[in-house]
Amino acid sequence: MPVSPSQKRIALLVIGLVILFAPALFVLATLEFLILSGNLALSEISLLEFVELYLIDLVLFVLLGYGVYRLTFWLIKDQLPDALDTVGETEAAGATDEVETTGTVSEEQS
Repeated sequence: MPVSPSQKRIALLVIGLVILFAPALFVLATLEFLILSGNLALSEISLLEFVELYLIDLVLFVLLGYGVYRLTFWLIKDQLPDALDTVGETEAAGATDEVETTGTVSEEQS
């Protein structure tokens, strides 16, 4: 089923919103934890420090996402074909062994 341009735009919009707001949620969770543990009073943090913390989280979030993307791409491109070949060879060897011992192939493998 082909993907329409409007579906692509919606997907890009959702990805953009996640990239924009996920670090803010991490910052708020961090601040909430620090406030509840008593290590930080909300009056101690300035707007500049909050924006700085948000930008640091944004950069780390994007780098982590890119790292996961590259790792997944590498696994699919380089590792998955080799693993599938190994599985295919193992299944073929198992079917050959079963035919030799019983003389017939079970219904699971046909």
